[in-house]
Amino acid sequence: MKKQSSTKKVIARKQYVVFGLGRFGVSLTKKLYEYGAEVLVIDKDEELINEISPYCTQAVCADATDERNLKQLGINNFDVAIVCIASNIEASIFISLMCKQFGIPTVISKASDERHKLVLQRIGVDTVVIPEEAMGERLAAMLAKPNVVEIMTLADSFRMIEIRTPKKWQDKTLIELNLRATEHVTLVVIKRGDEVIVSPGGDCKLLPDDLLIIAGSVDDTKRLSNKATGIVTDDIDIL
Repeated sequence: MKKQSSTKKVIARKQYVVFGLGRFGVSLTKKLYEYGAEVLVIDKDEELINEISPYCTQAVCADATDERNLKQLGINNFDVAIVCIASNIEASIFISLMCKQFGIPTVISKASDERHKLVLQRIGVDTVVIPEEAMGERLAAMLAKPNVVEIMTLADSFRMIEIRTPKKWQDKTLIELNLRATEHVTLVVIKRGDEVIVSPGGDCKLLPDDLLIIAGSVDDTKRLSNKATGIVTDDIDIL
């Protein structure tokens, strides 16, 4: 019998652009980069840009309210834009609008209050976050379900979560589990001690203490919270 040759599928990493380096933007940038994402950061403060440089793919000191700068940076090539400038409402609205007009598939913006949120929604922003509200909801979820941590909501129906390996998944390879078919989710990253495995291959075996970063619909990821084992520790930071 002729042995079939296996070809490894190359999965392109999503590209994110983050506008603004307040506490929210800095925390978000570091986490995205830690999870293996490609992240471009834009801010007018050169000192902040120098500080964030080791924690992102590229950091650029530029005025994001100048449309010419956005064109030169090629932000239309990015998959997700996160606008973290809430204190300057005019800048927040303009940059969010430009991101939509440049055709970025997913635009997420931080709002300072409900009125600001309403305006951002009216111009077509996909997801609007008021950090204080989001942290309250996240804290409640962590207290009620300590075995699952929501990392990021990329749309109203799609999010990323972190769970510890469910018992039924332990010591099995991804080929054996076939999570896309059985659970309708994608395993994006495995955190194994100090090791971070991005886009793990099919022959990768899951261990009991692995922390798994999983992407999928809200319904599918909620279902997994009942299967996850062990408490997932996560630093709570009011952004």
